[in-house]
Amino acid sequence: MELAQILAELPEDCLYAAEQDLWLRPEGEEVVVGAVRFVVAHGDFMLFYPRPCEIPVMRERSLGVMETAKTAVAITCPISCTIIETNQAAQQDISVVIQDPYGAGWLYRLKPMAWQDESGFLMGVKEYREWLSAHHHERLRPIEQRHEELPPIDPQNVSY
Repeated sequence: MELAQILAELPEDCLYAAEQDLWLRPEGEEVVVGAVRFVVAHGDFMLFYPRPCEIPVMRERSLGVMETAKTAVAITCPISCTIIETNQAAQQDISVVIQDPYGAGWLYRLKPMAWQDESGFLMGVKEYREWLSAHHHERLRPIEQRHEELPPIDPQNVSY
């Protein structure tokens, strides 16, 4: 899929966590979260393993895993939240995420813990289009070639 098409189809009613390749759509007291078309189109995803519902997850901790033919990729949480619901259809058949990432292919329904403070870390659609236009080549490189530093593991921190 061409980048221009990916950029054109980004929903206006979403916020974007660029580094996590996620979109967030506020719906009342909750936020629906999914993977952006860019990562879905290039990720070769095969399986989706979310954390269980009712578990609090702090910002930048794991919400679960998406597996590709080559690797497992952690889904990093863009906001501190409690998982309310996961998309059972996506767990049973990942093609729903690939075919309709902004609709039926959503991944999580979350209850934010600190929306007022943390929503400022997210981008609007215009800002995300500009960011993705500038960073899409580096996002396509395999993870092992990106030289990303993983955060240190704190064995005392038992939260997800």
